[in-house]
Amino acid sequence: MNATQSAPDEVLIARIAGGDRLAMQVLYARHHVRVYRFALRLVRNEAVAEDLISDVFLDVWRQAGKFEGRSAATTWLLAITRFKALSAMRRR
Repeated sequence: MNATQSAPDEVLIARIAGGDRLAMQVLYARHHVRVYRFALRLVRNEAVAEDLISDVFLDVWRQAGKFEGRSAATTWLLAITRFKALSAMRRR
């Protein structure tokens, strides 16, 4: 296991803000199942939930520099997921 794989989420997000693709892969691997399950509970549609995962992690890539660490990284991820899910439900 390398240093990136064992880094706390907050460190990974800081690295993602600097364009670190490996940090993004590690964060994705660590959280995509939880994000998917949360999205699925909200939207009740597997295809939409899968689309949301892509949107959520694209947002993480773009917004990582704005993460302030006032909440856990998981809380931040699920907040993004919730926002995206509610937007998707409004569009349908």
